[in-house]
Amino acid sequence: MQESRKNEAGIYQEKPAVANLGIMLFYQALVDQKCKCTQINWVPEYEQSEEMEALLDEFL
Repeated sequence: MQESRKNEAGIYQEKPAVANLGIMLFYQALVDQKCKCTQINWVPEYEQSEEMEALLDEFL
């Protein structure tokens, strides 16, 4: 892993590299600032009860 260097004021001289999960607005803000960034499209798995599924089917 490459070590980040700070100047005397404690500010990083290089921009960080970021792996972003999910929020596209955050990813775009990083890209706009010319930050090294990778967008990972990830959605956590979930289980839903049959009752909840039936209610959602009814409303949607």
